Amino acid sequence: MDRRIANTHPQKLFISRTATNQFSGYKGEKSLIYHLNFLPEDDFLIFHYLRIPDNKGCFQLDFLLLSIHFFLIIEVKNIYDNVSFDEMGQAYRESAEKVEVFGNPVDQVNLQHRRLLSWLRKMNFPAVPIKKIVVFSRDNTYLRNLTNNKMISDIVMHRHKILPKIDVFIKKYQSEYISDDQLLELSYCLLEEHSPEKYEGMEKFGITTDDLIRGVICPECGKVPIDWKSGKWLCVSCGLKSKTAHRRALIDHSLLIGKYINNREARCFLKLKSNSITRKILQCEELDKIGVGSGMRYRLDIEKLLD
Repeated sequence: MDRRIANTHPQKLFISRTATNQFSGYKGEKSLIYHLNFLPEDDFLIFHYLRIPDNKGCFQLDFLLLSIHFFLIIEVKNIYDNVSFDEMGQAYRESAEKVEVFGNPVDQVNLQHRRLLSWLRKMNFPAVPIKKIVVFSRDNTYLRNLTNNKMISDIVMHRHKILPKIDVFIKKYQSEYISDDQLLELSYCLLEEHSPEKYEGMEKFGITTDDLIRGVICPECGKVPIDWKSGKWLCVSCGLKSKTAHRRALIDHSLLIGKYINNREARCFLKLKSNSITRKILQCEELDKIGVGSGMRYRLDIEKLLD
């Protein structure tokens, strides 16, 4: 959405900050997957971004690792600034410009622990030791435990320490608390209970389709719109030539407006000059179609458009 809203729009700053925070979280969690891939596949079931309903609403787990010996909750933070934990139980980030208090991730992961434990009891699964850690995914984040609180030093760490920490748990918890069959049953139950957060889209920001910038955005320099000439997209600003630059625009339409599009809507959104060119571009993507004639619509399959 951020790239489709003009800088002069009153909601632009809020949208940009939200996009930056979400992308930062995504990068942090993605970087952790690399380290978790070194765990023995036969020993752990790894769940990413679970959102489980309980009697208080829903609780979200960035990562949940399951084994027959112990469970592990991982809360991931991707923060650029220095982070300190003080004697008041506060966590705050420091930069050259300001000091900003944010939700203490230790408190967050402790609450996740409590809610997961309660949910497991409700679902009648065996009692299994549940461990939890907070992982900062950026290696250059400077972490300070101002009171030398042992709980903080035990739980909070950089990503490169996650595997040694899991090794400690493996050595400590060698008894089998749950059978393989029960663990598999639990995994199915978690997937069935998973309740993805509803995507509020433009409504959350008070945006309408009239606010969106239309046209194909140059993937090199960001100029919009670029022109379709002689069977390819041409950017007069940086000289880029591409036959597929429209795919990102179609993905934007799928995410922001709707996953189905007809020829007229595509021509308008891509800012093309003719129906025949629009039809040719859509047909070349081999998208699934519904309807016939003027009622034909194309299903904007994001995975296919990303290939």
